[in-house]
Amino acid sequence: MRTKIAVIGANYQYLSFYKQAKALGYEIYSFARAIDDNPCWEMADHHYDLAFKDKEKILEVCKKEGVQGVTSFLLESALPCVYYVAEGLGSPCNSKECQAITANKYTMREQMRKCGVSIPAYQAITSKEEKIDIPFPIIVKPADSGGSRGVTLVKTQTELDAALDRAFDYSPNQTVMIEQFIEGREFSIESISCKGRHYVLQITDKVTTEAPYFVELAHHQPADLTEKQWQDIKSLTLKMLDALKIENSAGHTEIKMDANGVPYVIEMGPRMGGDFISSDLVRLSTGYDFVNGVLEVATDQFKEPVFGDAKKSGVFFLCEETKSRVLPYIENKGKYPFIVDADIWGDIQPVKCNSDRGGYFIYQSNNRFEL
Repeated sequence: MRTKIAVIGANYQYLSFYKQAKALGYEIYSFARAIDDNPCWEMADHHYDLAFKDKEKILEVCKKEGVQGVTSFLLESALPCVYYVAEGLGSPCNSKECQAITANKYTMREQMRKCGVSIPAYQAITSKEEKIDIPFPIIVKPADSGGSRGVTLVKTQTELDAALDRAFDYSPNQTVMIEQFIEGREFSIESISCKGRHYVLQITDKVTTEAPYFVELAHHQPADLTEKQWQDIKSLTLKMLDALKIENSAGHTEIKMDANGVPYVIEMGPRMGGDFISSDLVRLSTGYDFVNGVLEVATDQFKEPVFGDAKKSGVFFLCEETKSRVLPYIENKGKYPFIVDADIWGDIQPVKCNSDRGGYFIYQSNNRFEL
């Protein structure tokens, strides 16, 4: 009998996750609004026209059908629904205390500060008139959004007004974070936790546009780090996961390391990373199927990660800024054996956030591939 899993969400960014779950033999119950574009419904065994807010109805369906667990894979806005359904089913999820702590960027930073986790200086504001106490340069971002939406580096007072307008436009709860800008390399850390035990799976090198928007253009695994740098980042990640009381979920953490080698936690989400990092790159670089691990946690069938042969993997994104370098590989993907997957899904345009990108190609090889 196949394991039954509920998935909250079914749009384009979920395709890799559904593909993996289907290949692994899970029986997929998919929940999303029918008015949205839901290409994943073609891979689901059952789909329902229910929004995230319809959590009571989703739980009712799951109980009736004997669903064993629930996930949203990578979407933070779906987590309240995931937690409600998981608690109703009696399946593993993060505790209510953890849910409260990780509800937004501000509450997470408050908890990390109390626990001595290395983070930039910060403050939260709810109006443009509030005084900002952090000296320039600063990062201005919504407290409750993702995908690089509304994020701006501000170096002077004259740039501040437009950046605040942009951040407030992307904040559903009208709360904006002001952060000290850390100059240095940026990484993401993929982890999985079960019953309070944490496993750091991989560290990703992140390549972004320059200021002011820092849109992600490429990711490479594993990150190019010394053994000490790797261990420092891993230790900080584990300390942060304990501080936030993460127990049963994936973790996607963004860290910057300054010129002195000091790492700082910039962001954390109790979910898988997007941009193919979790759905594809971890599996391609480590041999461990991260998607299956998350499904195992959700359905209380978790097994400790086992890694295979180490490889190099990565993804390059298509936009106006990368068109001349990336487009030829996408258009001629059959000529390159190291290309695992490639697609064009939208317009080729200048980018201000991740959703402005229009395509990608994923690689796996014995050596890191650079353009």
